[in-house]
Amino acid sequence: MDNYVIVDFKSLDDTVQDLVRHAVQVRKNAYCPYSNYAVGAAILTQDDSKVYTGCNIENVALSPSICAERAAVPKAVSDGYLKFKMIAIVAHQQESFTAPCGVCRQILSEFCGSDGDIEIYLSKPAMDKVLCTKLSQLLPLAFVSFKKDSAAK
Repeated sequence: MDNYVIVDFKSLDDTVQDLVRHAVQVRKNAYCPYSNYAVGAAILTQDDSKVYTGCNIENVALSPSICAERAAVPKAVSDGYLKFKMIAIVAHQQESFTAPCGVCRQILSEFCGSDGDIEIYLSKPAMDKVLCTKLSQLLPLAFVSFKKDSAAK
């Protein structure tokens, strides 16, 4: 497939490495007593490269649970940041990488950078290999509103 590449962590630039490290660190705060599946996310804002982090927060009723990505986004938005350059997501799967769920993909699509996309870096806590892709590859037919352009102004 042409929509992603897997690279060595050490081959990534310092900004991406730092973002992955932030996601690894915040993953330790995940509240996941039901699944025991901890996820951390770190978002880099476009305007001044500020990092916002989030971890998954589970609830016994399941539907109120919050993904790591959706924990990080409101923190950035509440500080006035509406354009994201990249996001790193860290979780542990033996054979694969953990990508954002469909809801998180749609939420992220609301805050794409000025190039209309968000770089996505998926890693495991060991930070040996990183899957690199873009939101447009994971959500090629995102729902958009004809009013979206005026909503962020």
